[in-house]
Amino acid sequence: MTPEPPDYPLGKLAGDGMAKGRLEALTDGIIAVAMTLLVLDIKLDVREQISTDSHLIRHLLDVERTFTVYLVSFVVLGMYWVSHTLQFHYVRRVDRGLLWISIIFSLLITLVPFTTNVMISFESLFVPVILYGSNQLLLSLVLVANVTYLARHPQLAEDTLTPEVAAFIRRRLMLFAMIPLASIAIAYFNTRAALNLYFLMAILHFFPRTIDRRIRGWFSNTRD
Repeated sequence: MTPEPPDYPLGKLAGDGMAKGRLEALTDGIIAVAMTLLVLDIKLDVREQISTDSHLIRHLLDVERTFTVYLVSFVVLGMYWVSHTLQFHYVRRVDRGLLWISIIFSLLITLVPFTTNVMISFESLFVPVILYGSNQLLLSLVLVANVTYLARHPQLAEDTLTPEVAAFIRRRLMLFAMIPLASIAIAYFNTRAALNLYFLMAILHFFPRTIDRRIRGWFSNTRD
């Protein structure tokens, strides 16, 4: 005997939207693991016995660049977590589209420890900077895709996500996406300067009101 079809089929559930809690929990867990894995790249290459404090300090200074890459990656991952969290403030429910966008976002997050390791292992080469910068650029673009998809499906969004708010979020993300591109260009001349450029992304992120006013001013002048 064939069972009766359910009153609320799975396809309709996915189309109307599902609760966002499990997706947020999954993303939080993946970002937390990625941030934890970063510290495993900080290792002291000690091939001799350390007997004095000055000797130990010299070895610690040898891993200064490794620690810098770790710090940049940790802060950048934290920034992407904040951006993802802020965007999901505007999400009421999720559908298949938002689920897959977040899965792609999580995939790119899990690549950050790998691209960080490549940056540490081959510090003077150009290709590692391309890999690292491309990873950061794609993360920003996926967040742009996320807010764009949400704006085009208002049944999934809170009423506070107006077209103006969505456009502003996209412009802000595109501004941050310029930093990985600039880093790749600078790396052709100096890989250390290319790495340090990511601190600018952190500075911009930690002073959001100042940057937000600048963005509004730029685009207001453009429209005028």
